[in-house]
Amino acid sequence: MTGPAGEMPFLDHLEELRGRILWSLGALVLCFGAGLWLVQRFQLVTLLKQPIAPYLLDGKLIVTSPTEPVMIVFKLGFLVGLVLASPVLLWQIWAFLTPALYEREKKALVPALFVGLLLFLTGAAIAFLLVVPQALRVLFSFQSEAISPFITYDNYFGFVMQVVLALGISFELPLVIIILAWLGVVGPAELTRFRRYAVVLSFLAGAVLSPGADLLSMVMMTVPLILLYEVGYAGAAFIHRRRVRAAAVAAALLLSLALPGRSAGAQVPARPRQTPVAPADSRADSAQT
Repeated sequence: MTGPAGEMPFLDHLEELRGRILWSLGALVLCFGAGLWLVQRFQLVTLLKQPIAPYLLDGKLIVTSPTEPVMIVFKLGFLVGLVLASPVLLWQIWAFLTPALYEREKKALVPALFVGLLLFLTGAAIAFLLVVPQALRVLFSFQSEAISPFITYDNYFGFVMQVVLALGISFELPLVIIILAWLGVVGPAELTRFRRYAVVLSFLAGAVLSPGADLLSMVMMTVPLILLYEVGYAGAAFIHRRRVRAAAVAAALLLSLALPGRSAGAQVPARPRQTPVAPADSRADSAQT
């Protein structure tokens, strides 16, 4: 039942929210089961260990409790299930928010949900394939002759997840900037003025998100943030140019529609002024006089 303005009552909002949460939890449970099967079927634990395997004595990580291998499988299965369930979760979020959005916001949010997922997965893949191996190479290069690595799987898993999540979330930065530019919140001028602060914030974020305390690890997390900010700036500049071009075309169209009426009125020739002709009798009288 809706109110006089066509809005959904508060209790109906709560009921809809409850239903969408139940659908999301059901999708998570099913995808969690599928994630556990994928972890066992494709040996994802062994795959996750590959970057650090060359630095271990026997190529294996250490566990410190009997339950730790099970927890490792459960954690990895949950992450895989979360990725599998993300389309359903994004759809539920979109379906719940769409009645409160304007048409312009809908056009910006619908592709943003799925593009954001692709960007996150791209950043996570780059982090695991490029950043993690390079970070391990740098970190294990210190005192390698005097130190024998004794790495537990839990510590290594936390290290990898820190890098993967940090870079995956960082890849959302261009999308956030482009959405703000599309909604008219920021533009190229504001982003240009903010660039110096963005560089400083990138270094701070790189120091916090860096997996190690060395300078190279911090730079490896900072440089992508700066590059991603520039990608977002390029997208905002592109949107701004399209708006300026569209405004110019609209102005030219309005001008072309207005000018023909004015020019047609200006081209109507004026009638020549006719001198009145006097009657014949009056002309004869004037001649006699």
